[in-house]
Amino acid sequence: MTGVTQRLIIVILTWLSCFYLPPALAQPASAVTPAATHAAPPRGALYQVSDGRHTLLLFGTIHVGAADFYPLEPGLTQALAEAPVLALELDPGNVGALQTAVRRHGLYPDGQRFQDQIDPTLTKRTLAALQRYQMPLASIQAMRPWMLAMALTVQAYEEHGYRSALAVDSYLADTVRRHGARVVELESAERQMSIFSRLDAAQQAQFLKDSLDELDDDDLTRKLDRLVDAWRHADSAGFATALKELQDDDSFSNRFTRQALLAERNPGLADGIASLLSETDKAIAAIGILHLVGPDGVPALLARKGLKVRQLY
Repeated sequence: MTGVTQRLIIVILTWLSCFYLPPALAQPASAVTPAATHAAPPRGALYQVSDGRHTLLLFGTIHVGAADFYPLEPGLTQALAEAPVLALELDPGNVGALQTAVRRHGLYPDGQRFQDQIDPTLTKRTLAALQRYQMPLASIQAMRPWMLAMALTVQAYEEHGYRSALAVDSYLADTVRRHGARVVELESAERQMSIFSRLDAAQQAQFLKDSLDELDDDDLTRKLDRLVDAWRHADSAGFATALKELQDDDSFSNRFTRQALLAERNPGLADGIASLLSETDKAIAAIGILHLVGPDGVPALLARKGLKVRQLY
């Protein structure tokens, strides 16, 4: 396995911190005071998209953060200060919708527990992982196996110094709201989490098992750092490598990530961005970085619509 947790953290974890993280950790990204005293370097990836009348910036995000991610480079920082609209996969501030969708798709009905839904061996491994990451059983035992996998993934990143509370999405939203810009959603929490409802009980158990296997990998810290550093240094080759690993690995979790979480969502994200561009000048759209990579990534889909797409970094 080449990294289930790596891809999940940059594909679809925008919403999880809004439901799971303890209040002590859930400070907004805008509360960070960056230590940098020089011009910040490029992060992630940035594209300019134009329809001949309007121009839009498309930025690749990662759904965790660290204090040294910020500030973002001066050109993007200035664009954020001037943008009338920021489009994200989901608005991190829309907590009510996020929690409703999590309860509908991520939790068992009252009285049911994950321990009663998966086999004893997997239960034992899951309980050991919860103890390892000091996650209180009482607060998460109603989670479905796929949701448990997500929660454990977030906690693994927290343990290694990457904070969901400092996620790039939240930083962007906080930044534009300070000057009165709107934040709009390209998807919905209901749409994102309904994808996981397709998984039957056996598939959810396999998804959890794959994630536990990854968390048990002695090289996990190195893998986490490698992917986050690719975002930190705007390393396009690193993103391409991550996508190729995803395509080459035929494990269940990677097939699901590749097809359901990336390929199926990219056309809708591209449609939403094209619609925003047709209506608004100088808007910014920001989505998970792997949505920008490859021949079926969002920039390629926008170019097929006849839009002019240029990668800035």
